[in-house]
Amino acid sequence: MLELRTGLALVAVLLGASFGRAAAAQPAPGRGGEAAAEAPPGEEGGAELEAYRALARPPGTAARVVSSLAMGTGLRFNNPYRLQTQLGDTAESLSLTSGYLDLGVALALGPADGVQHGGALRLSIALSGVPQETLTPSYFVTYRGLTRALAYGRLGAAILIEPDVNVGGELAVGLGYYLLAGVALSGELVGDLFYGAATYEAAYTVYPVVSAQLGLMIDHELLP
Repeated sequence: MLELRTGLALVAVLLGASFGRAAAAQPAPGRGGEAAAEAPPGEEGGAELEAYRALARPPGTAARVVSSLAMGTGLRFNNPYRLQTQLGDTAESLSLTSGYLDLGVALALGPADGVQHGGALRLSIALSGVPQETLTPSYFVTYRGLTRALAYGRLGAAILIEPDVNVGGELAVGLGYYLLAGVALSGELVGDLFYGAATYEAAYTVYPVVSAQLGLMIDHELLP
């Protein structure tokens, strides 16, 4: 009888240990009684973090359509004409350009989370002084990672429509910060270079203009 009791006690101990290990292997229940979901890997996850980021946005070619509205002003160098605000003593001195309104649209293709390439078209209209409009078709490149910022650049030809037809070059870099999912506050630095008629001092005159503008950007992204 003593041996039977000892055997039963040993079996009970073994069964209890087995059930304890099985319970410890199960995930802890959440508030609703279900198993808690596995948390995404943290910054220390290394390869796991990279895999998690890769799954955050689908691979393949995506399309990005960007429309913008901005206002700006600039500095004009080496200008023989008196502008609205002359900063020096002579007509050739550094001058402020009149304020302008800039309207734009752009299309870029590429990875949803990476560098995209495309084209842009801008129309700038002077808000005061001599009527002036500039149309700028340009190459457009943009980059957005898993952040709230969009970096972009443009390189193209600035076509002066009024008062006198002229063609120059334009280089611009900008940054958009997303206030909402598709609405961003944008800032852009623009450099233009125009060639003018000959003068007594030079056979070819060059007029550089550096402008800064702020506005809003609407970003519509078409994922694959």
